[in-house]
Amino acid sequence: MLSRVNGRPALLIRWEDLAVGIQITAAFVVSFVAIVVIHMALINQPFGRSLWYGLFWGVLATVVIVSGTRTERARRLREQDPRADG
Repeated sequence: MLSRVNGRPALLIRWEDLAVGIQITAAFVVSFVAIVVIHMALINQPFGRSLWYGLFWGVLATVVIVSGTRTERARRLREQDPRADG
């Protein structure tokens, strides 16, 4: 069972605390590999085309994942510290 800190999973806290560059790298690698495998296995695309789709959609998925992480973390921190106006 995953441990929880303040009602949030510990893995989520560790992900949010990573530096942005590490988040970008990790999210891109996982997204790229997953998208390439999906395109090759499920859609039966050729390897070269799957790589290009993986690159394109991997970049977009990375932007969505990292920006969502940063936005939610900032919102949560604002809610925890009512003195922070800004």
